[in-house]
Amino acid sequence: MNRGRIAILVPCRNAGVLLSETIGSAAGSGLPQDAYAWLISDNASDDGSTSSLPSRDANGASIILSRNSRDLGRVENWNCALRAAEQRGFAYGFFLMAGDLLHGDGLIRLQAQMDRSGAFLGLGSYDVVDSQLRRLRTARRLAWKADTTGTIGVPEFVAQSLAVGGMLFGPLGANLYRLDDAVRLRFDPSDPTHTDQRATADFACNAGRQIVYVDHVVSRWRARSGRFHAQMNHWNRLEGDLRTIDACCRLAGVEPDRSRIAATFLLRTLSQTGFRSAAALYRPLQQHVRFTLSSVLWAAKLFWRQTRYGTPWFITK
Repeated sequence: MNRGRIAILVPCRNAGVLLSETIGSAAGSGLPQDAYAWLISDNASDDGSTSSLPSRDANGASIILSRNSRDLGRVENWNCALRAAEQRGFAYGFFLMAGDLLHGDGLIRLQAQMDRSGAFLGLGSYDVVDSQLRRLRTARRLAWKADTTGTIGVPEFVAQSLAVGGMLFGPLGANLYRLDDAVRLRFDPSDPTHTDQRATADFACNAGRQIVYVDHVVSRWRARSGRFHAQMNHWNRLEGDLRTIDACCRLAGVEPDRSRIAATFLLRTLSQTGFRSAAALYRPLQQHVRFTLSSVLWAAKLFWRQTRYGTPWFITK
């Protein structure tokens, strides 16, 4: 029944009204009723947020509820959602966290591109919005110059993203995964800060299939204080990024460019937190990466790309 369909996976615990807002966002997405279903993985909620869910959304698509008898933890609940989708024979999996929203027809465009090319992983951009859904910025926009099928190989993508400091395998809410018996997407509960990036890169490498990107916003990621990453400081995040880069580059057979990583990290911190935070990170970063002339040239190139393409990330075959 679910062959060819997308399972929109919503792992949640005590989501309150955010859950119904997420489910309601499909109404303007352009998704046909028979193209998708909601799969809610309730991690032992006790606020009643899932008890009153209807059996179908406003489009008439099914809402399937799966409950855990106890709290298994945030990341393991992601795995529960995946297993439930696999058991039901869904062709694709797409994550939305409670409070995040589908946006426009980006997701259906992404699925169509993956169907045409046979890609196992599809990437889109996403809007970061505030708690009132006012747009703050569009994230993970890529200037994509692939082959005639619109795809690119995993090693090439890793070399132009992780290997130079671009953490472009996340977030989950802008990735479309092909679900297949031969390759399983799974997340590591012991690495809650970076398992989305690591698991997605592992999935792509193990599948050995192409990656595709569509330059359309597929979702809206809602910035709010209760989100997991809101509690992290920038240095802890960068340390985790470095570990993820090393592990994923080894798997893909790609050598990290540490001078470019240094520039990318510093520019990212500068744009997110300002000059003082970036200056404070300079010395601890030097213990892990090297600032060289190549770093300066790479920073200049990123600025030029941002001016020329509206994004620093130019991905080419």
